[in-house]
Amino acid sequence: MLRRITHRTTYRALWTLLLTLLCVSPTRAVGLYGTVRDTADQPLRGVMVTVTSASAAAPVTKVFSDGSGAFRVPDLGAGVRVNSLYVKASRLGYRQTQPAAAAVTDLRPPVSGDAAKVDFVLEPVSDVAEQVSASAWLARLPDSPQRQQVAVLCTQCHQMPSPRVKRFAATLADQPLTQRVDAWRAIIKMMRTVGIYGALQAEHAAPLSMEELAKPEQSMFSQVDEDLLAPYLAEHFPSQFDTYPVAEAARLQAPLGVTGRTVIREYPWPEGSFVRETAVVDGQVWVCDIARNRIGRLDPTSGAYLWQDVPLLGAPAPHTLVPDGVGNIWMTLLGSAGQMAARFTPANNQWRIYDGFPVGHMAHDLSPGPGYRMAFDPQGYGWATVISHNQVVGFHQDSGQVLGPFDLPLPEGENPIHVSVYGGALSPDGNYWYAQYFGEVGRFNTKTRRVDHRIELPRGSGPHRMVLDEKGLLYVSLIGAGQILVYDTAALGEVERITLPDTASAPYDVMYDPARKALWMGTVNNDSLFRYDLDTRRFSEYPLAIAHLNMRIIAVDANSGDLWIANSPIPYNEPAMRRVFMVHPGDI
Repeated sequence: MLRRITHRTTYRALWTLLLTLLCVSPTRAVGLYGTVRDTADQPLRGVMVTVTSASAAAPVTKVFSDGSGAFRVPDLGAGVRVNSLYVKASRLGYRQTQPAAAAVTDLRPPVSGDAAKVDFVLEPVSDVAEQVSASAWLARLPDSPQRQQVAVLCTQCHQMPSPRVKRFAATLADQPLTQRVDAWRAIIKMMRTVGIYGALQAEHAAPLSMEELAKPEQSMFSQVDEDLLAPYLAEHFPSQFDTYPVAEAARLQAPLGVTGRTVIREYPWPEGSFVRETAVVDGQVWVCDIARNRIGRLDPTSGAYLWQDVPLLGAPAPHTLVPDGVGNIWMTLLGSAGQMAARFTPANNQWRIYDGFPVGHMAHDLSPGPGYRMAFDPQGYGWATVISHNQVVGFHQDSGQVLGPFDLPLPEGENPIHVSVYGGALSPDGNYWYAQYFGEVGRFNTKTRRVDHRIELPRGSGPHRMVLDEKGLLYVSLIGAGQILVYDTAALGEVERITLPDTASAPYDVMYDPARKALWMGTVNNDSLFRYDLDTRRFSEYPLAIAHLNMRIIAVDANSGDLWIANSPIPYNEPAMRRVFMVHPGDI
């Protein structure tokens, strides 16, 4: 009898151990932990450990090793087990040598509690051509207004050079200069139609006229652009992309800001959709789907979206999302049927559509005040930039009355579509600031309804999107110059220019983070998120490693400090491109 009990006890213990090792517990989720060391057995800090699982709500989770080389991947979800996990480790200037397999189940890892252990070994490499971002190649071109214009025009949609641009450039390696010029001209002509068509063609939209889009005067690529850039690219754009010294790449980097607590989680958005912006309201994450004419709430615990159609026939094309301080989401509508703004209240799923705007006009950005919250002037009007006509327009938040639209200054030789009035912000004194990315930054006085202050910038600077802090300082991303313009809206004077470590990174967006007293810069030509601490005046860098990274507005969750961002390149046909991602910096 004693022997039978012993055997039964031993059998149960072995079975329990086997279940633990195979990680098939029906109630416990799985994380990962381990170490990263180099081939000299020294710990490596800042190595990205990427875990993928088709069973997880976020199919991709990324963490980083700390100063001791240790990393830990938090809980991946209640239904996730070891047999669905794949792992890899990466850092610029290194190559993973161990383990050889990516599937965790093939590694037979030891399991402690609810986490499996995987250790990595990386070896240093001197050539990082396959690791550097697109900006590293663009940075090799002579720094000039032409290079800045390349950033302004091309990176709006995709990184420059993207993989297909590299393949195209490689075919020109042995061609005479005149033929290279003609080839680049052909590409620019194609971008006139394909680029804007892909950006604006929403579901149910009337077909766009290719004949009209091909006209330089109706395009974001003017004839002046073509005449300047085609010879410049033909002469200076690289045709070989096989070698890039690690020392050269390091000069474009900022110190890593990641810690052992930094977590990145990636959530796919559906095929056929085009998610353009994000917003956080009362801890809930919202996105807009410009292609399917809807907004959606993302549930991070399941990865599912709960969609809300914009209640308009046709193609309203919701674009920019701005939360207010009382639980609403405000948005612009790029559709041109006379409705240019909307308000959605998540608490009761109620919509208000603002109409009465000119038909054929397209609203782009709204009037966020300090902290990127929707703001209204003293008379109760919100404002929007009209990207299609180089105008601004007002609408009363209660009555819906429309003011304008009002024409903005047009630089000599420009047309309204090409100058592209883009970013907007409402300063604490109730005036509306705008940015033309082939023009200027200016102030539209909402009392006199005239532009009464202008900041002229060199062509190619590319003033883009903007944000205000609580003191009324305006931060404007200069996508072409690779800088942030800091301007005092009360004193009407420039404070400084903040130059990014990588000036070819194309900062599309800048967001002020009041809790951290920091600026976050979403780039569209680099594979990292940049942070600038206003007190220490230092940059830090958060590698993201997302395919064809093209970041939009950075939404900061005021409660958790997490950042929510949409990756929105054009074209967006590859599944790895279609991502909304969360960055938990790990400092709060």
